[in-house]
Amino acid sequence: MDKVLLKLARRLNLRNGGPNCPIPPIVLMTDDQRLPDPQPAIRALPRDSMVIFRHYDHPMRAKLGAKLRTLCRAKGIPFLVANDVGLALRLDADGMHFPEYRALTDPGIYQRIPEHFMRTSACHTPKTVQRLGILPKIARPDGLLISPICPTQSHPGANLMSRADIRQISRMCHMLGITPIGLGGITAQTIGNLRTSALASIAGIGFSVATTPSTR
Repeated sequence: MDKVLLKLARRLNLRNGGPNCPIPPIVLMTDDQRLPDPQPAIRALPRDSMVIFRHYDHPMRAKLGAKLRTLCRAKGIPFLVANDVGLALRLDADGMHFPEYRALTDPGIYQRIPEHFMRTSACHTPKTVQRLGILPKIARPDGLLISPICPTQSHPGANLMSRADIRQISRMCHMLGITPIGLGGITAQTIGNLRTSALASIAGIGFSVATTPSTR
């Protein structure tokens, strides 16, 4: 992983998340197309990282998830499963990630998973964090992945979230005790634009491709 990107991510995490931030500076999102085999990327992650297992269309999703869960446990980094509570329980995951539509259509989902689970959710509009703000504090996610904040290969041509919306959502997250996480097109070059933001962590797929083991 690029040392400049990692350094700036850690700086954002400490400044905007504090020493007890529940979400680490780096969040790796697995992806069927852009990261078919996430194992090398996970092995190269620093200790202050987290993995969100998506691979929604993988024909052997449970088997791959079990392999990645073992790898994450050996490294001592949290492993979250996306949008499948049953699989998360079977794999003894550390938490759950939900796409935005679950937060909007079924916000009570956060109350139907184990209390000890780490919880994250996607967020593409201020409406989402407003909806989450209605929930009891114990039922809110720990982190909100705000995207897309930069042009991204995962969604080419997608409308980027405005700087104003990013500021508004981040500010609301801090008020609600939710960690704001930036997602989408974050590289060693683009992360410089986030130096003054209120984001506390960064998430992505692409920054994991060129991986060099790093330690804190």
